[in-house]
Amino acid sequence: MLRSSSAATPELDAQLLLAHLLGRDRAAMLMDPPDYLPPEAPDAYRRLLARRAAGEPVFYITGKKEFHNYVFYVDPSVLIPRPETEEMVEAALKRFPGPEPKAVCDVGTGSGCIGITLALERPQWRVTAVDVSEKALEVAKINAQHLNAANITFAKSDLFSAVPEKFDLIVSNPPYVDVAVRGGLQVEVRKFEPPIALFAEESGLKVIRQLVAEAAEHLNPGGAFFCEIGYDQKEAVEKLFYPAVWKEVVFIKDLAGHDRIVSAAVSA
Repeated sequence: MLRSSSAATPELDAQLLLAHLLGRDRAAMLMDPPDYLPPEAPDAYRRLLARRAAGEPVFYITGKKEFHNYVFYVDPSVLIPRPETEEMVEAALKRFPGPEPKAVCDVGTGSGCIGITLALERPQWRVTAVDVSEKALEVAKINAQHLNAANITFAKSDLFSAVPEKFDLIVSNPPYVDVAVRGGLQVEVRKFEPPIALFAEESGLKVIRQLVAEAAEHLNPGGAFFCEIGYDQKEAVEKLFYPAVWKEVVFIKDLAGHDRIVSAAVSA
């Protein structure tokens, strides 16, 4: 099941919202508390707290989320970046640590946090980020411009439909939550985050199955594929990688000990 983007941390949320209201960094605010609040601040703060109490994620309220030491703009048209996605980015960077230029595709880019981070960490790479949602692409472009990521381009594409070329690295955080469990998810996930980026049919495997099949046709020799998966999908996902096509299929555990990332390479 998908982890909530905001754990039950009311004190932290309250601090983040107050810092947002005051236009201050949370850590700096705690070290140097304000000695004056504008007259309108209490009512404005109560409105922010009411939105959070209704289940709206704190990061949609503030409009920003840190990811791999970069701050990304987020709104309800994109998923809020999560720690396991950061772990996938770190694994991809470790896979190609050298200075060689690489062609990279971020499939289902959302806020752009994966593709933009890779572009910033590896300025010699050429990153193509695609998404089927025009609203998500607008958010990703805002983030690329704000973070000065010059080596990334964006395209509207359903998986690889608009990107016929091949790549050295393909990364994706696809929708993988079974539509059947939607009613049991936290309110902030099922009510506020975009369903198109969360849910998939066939026990959550439909998009992953398509992605694995198509990624094999879009990888250069020596290339690698990284994909985030559900915490309980390892066995089912492993069956999607046929030995005749794929090799070096590896599952990477998240900090909670769940297999949350799969990586693989194409056979020669």
